[in-house]
Amino acid sequence: MRYTVFFLVLAGFLSCKNNGAGTMASKGTESAPSANAEVKQIIVDAKRGLASKPDFSVSNWTMKQGILEVVVQYSGGCDEHDFNAYFSGSWLKSMPPQAMVALEHLNPKNDPCRKMVKDTFLFDAAPLEYPGGEEVMVKLASDPSMMAKLRYGKEDRK
Repeated sequence: MRYTVFFLVLAGFLSCKNNGAGTMASKGTESAPSANAEVKQIIVDAKRGLASKPDFSVSNWTMKQGILEVVVQYSGGCDEHDFNAYFSGSWLKSMPPQAMVALEHLNPKNDPCRKMVKDTFLFDAAPLEYPGGEEVMVKLASDPSMMAKLRYGKEDRK
């Protein structure tokens, strides 16, 4: 009887856990973004504020061929979730310039499920290019330690 209960609990736990199979890439991979995934535009909005406390975490923040690839984890699993990325249009003065990007979690409070979901979102990084420059450091506004280098200069366009 004890073993039956143990296996039922274990099976229930494993069925609720997302092992990342729905995501395109895991941390540390350098492959090109998937052709199947939708590439969204980064929204340029100088008036956009940051969320007070994100209800998600970012586990991977990489730049691949001008596409910002963001792997997020959040609670949910019953409803479709989406993310938007925002850039104020202003760069921080440094060499190379820095662009802060804020993420917005859409539909965070309406999903009744509480599984930990891992998902990948792709954003076209073209709005982050600094005029007259060749590269920009792209940082997550809520966690500036998450950064990726966007290269778009002459050498990178070949």
